Amino acid sequence: MRQNRFKRRRGNKPQHLRKYIGQGVRISVGLIGLTVMSFALITGHDFFTRCGYFSATTIQINGLNRLTAFEVLNQAHLEEGVNIMAVNLSLTRKRLMAHPWIAEASVRRQLPDALELSVIEQVPLAVIDLGRKFVINREGDIFKKAESTDIKNFPIISGLSYSELSLSDQPVGSTFSSVLAVLQLGNEHGSVVPNSILRKVHVDREIGLTLFAFNRPLVIRLGHTNYPAKYKVLAQVLSYFNTHQADLEIDWIDLNDPERIVMNLKGELTQKTDKEV
Repeated sequence: MRQNRFKRRRGNKPQHLRKYIGQGVRISVGLIGLTVMSFALITGHDFFTRCGYFSATTIQINGLNRLTAFEVLNQAHLEEGVNIMAVNLSLTRKRLMAHPWIAEASVRRQLPDALELSVIEQVPLAVIDLGRKFVINREGDIFKKAESTDIKNFPIISGLSYSELSLSDQPVGSTFSSVLAVLQLGNEHGSVVPNSILRKVHVDREIGLTLFAFNRPLVIRLGHTNYPAKYKVLAQVLSYFNTHQADLEIDWIDLNDPERIVMNLKGELTQKTDKEV
């Protein structure tokens, strides 16, 4: 006698139906639980971000030198009394980093009622003239357009092109490295040509670097290499002539070869336009 396969299948229907109903109930319970949890989170978020208990009574700002607290708070879009739980830390940091004078920044909460902002300011080194003038930091990176006060207060670098600068974390070219080396020498304590009296650094591919310094100004031809040794020789020369200032002045001095210094003198020796020492 042949089995009725259709009859067996009809007998399994109640089991399949119970299985589907059970899955549906579990899914419905999960959805309800997710909805309740989402509602609780939203309600909790609203409570914490509006609760006066978390209103900032203190906003501490670390690392200020050039910038003021008002400028930093304005850049961060923060004010006293803001709910610290409502502050988006990541967005606030991005706002701070958008300020040209801020090189690095961090923002953190101090529960229950304080915020701490820490900034590292850019350290300007010089103004670079690329047709348009920009301010560079100690690493040689451009960080802002130069303003009139920048042009007045920092040495101006001329003769370079965009391709020779430090861009996209690539190493700087050898010519720009030479300029940075001389400017770093000018930052050292007791430098013979401190950056404060260095007016201009001109770059020439053939003759190297030429400095314009002091109020006269004095033209100093440094050439391409060995700048620390040349600065030592220059210190000796200037020390000698400072003791004879009433008689002699130097228009320019050529230090391409520290063993053979050439200079142009004014004063009692004006009949000899060039003097070699």
